[in-house]
Amino acid sequence: MNTLKDVLLVFSVVLLVYVLYQRLLQVLGKKERSKRYARVSEKLEVAGGMLKMDLELEQPMTLKLSVHTSQGVSMLSPEERSLETGSHNIEVDISALKSGRYYIQLQTPSEAYSRYFELT
Repeated sequence: MNTLKDVLLVFSVVLLVYVLYQRLLQVLGKKERSKRYARVSEKLEVAGGMLKMDLELEQPMTLKLSVHTSQGVSMLSPEERSLETGSHNIEVDISALKSGRYYIQLQTPSEAYSRYFELT
């Protein structure tokens, strides 16, 4: 009877280790998928008619930029950019915009990122 208990205990431990190992592989796989996303800096600078922001890419991708009013009306749509891996300083000419509240939208193949800014 004790032998059966020992076998069941060992089997349970092996099964638990296997399940935890598979879960660990899934979690580590999520880090690989995160390479598809751009890391956008929280710093947004508006100076001299230019909007500047930093972003970092783990792999090359295309980036579409657009500037909208707070109501969602598109004001500026600069061309699509192809960016390589690494850090980038994005600059958009906003000198044609009047005072008000706007947001910039960055769209990659995997996500869309929006950030509000105000012109005075």
